[in-house]
Amino acid sequence: MYDYLLKLGTWALLALTAICMISCGAQFNGTTYQLGEKVALITVPINASQINLTLFEKTDNMTLFDESGKNVTFNSSYRFVRGEHIYSLTFARPIKGRLIYTMHLQGQQFILPIRDHVPLRIILPEGFTTGERSLGIARPAPDEFVEDNSGSILTWNNTTQISYIEVNYYRRSAPQALMIIFIILALTGLVLLAQYYISIRRLKDARMEMENEANGNDR
Repeated sequence: MYDYLLKLGTWALLALTAICMISCGAQFNGTTYQLGEKVALITVPINASQINLTLFEKTDNMTLFDESGKNVTFNSSYRFVRGEHIYSLTFARPIKGRLIYTMHLQGQQFILPIRDHVPLRIILPEGFTTGERSLGIARPAPDEFVEDNSGSILTWNNTTQISYIEVNYYRRSAPQALMIIFIILALTGLVLLAQYYISIRRLKDARMEMENEANGNDR
């Protein structure tokens, strides 16, 4: 029961976020993937009386909103074919609005196979970014990359030549943490090198002392 309420609360929060995006006039004419810590919220623009969606992961949460943000009911069918989840959605009337659904995430890597060659936008979780080669980058490079206090936004305007998109992302504090680790490793290396040098000098001094004693005894 607790898990069900938790999922319900998460979905309600994501749906509220999506409605706010719509009501605020987000005019991006493509599919948006808003990544969270555990769940991604996908927003698909709709201007039709029916659509087919081919997804790489099954989803149980689909909600349709019209231009005014009003919830619209629809009929749907599902089938699983060759590793792909195919949804057929039929609306009672032509709808212009947004279809919203969720998918689960694992780790800090997002791989998206391209099924429909439409503009795509990926919004990273709050506090995360990408672009540092040693920590994680986006492949292929996005056409637009905007980073501000609200988050990092990657946009691909033309996906006709793209088979998949891979985004590896990390916390914004990661480069500083990595630099601190490198500094600690460098200092540790210097200490070990100094200890090695001191040990060699001591061995040389001990050897010279033994040789001097041996020469003295020979006399």
